[in-house]
Amino acid sequence: MFELFFGNSSSILSTVFLTAIAAYIAVVAVQRKRIEKWGRLTLVLAVTGLALCCFVATRDSYVDALQGGTGVFALDSVQIYLAYAGGAVNAFAALSSAFVRNQKYRKAMFFILSASIVFKAVLIEVSRIIIQ
Repeated sequence: MFELFFGNSSSILSTVFLTAIAAYIAVVAVQRKRIEKWGRLTLVLAVTGLALCCFVATRDSYVDALQGGTGVFALDSVQIYLAYAGGAVNAFAALSSAFVRNQKYRKAMFFILSASIVFKAVLIEVSRIIIQ
């Protein structure tokens, strides 16, 4: 199981980013009553979440699967379809909060983005553990 999370550089980076994002979400959730501006917090979460997705896609050989090779998940698997849906939610939350200047809306989008990132991370990591 250690190899799944620390077996190579892509695994290490995805594990570090996942841990950092979880800590960031927890800190923001604890301090949410004192936060007045949510735009930068949402932007940081969106960018780091996208970086996490890139590291995970590299680690799981997703690009190889797109090019006809093999990856951890088949291109028509439930995990991939749910990850696509989560990515669409992430894109909507990040882009819409950039244009809507209402802080309550941005706060809601932060937590929707958080839930989507956590959902995708749990889905992929649990699936990887089960497959192993």
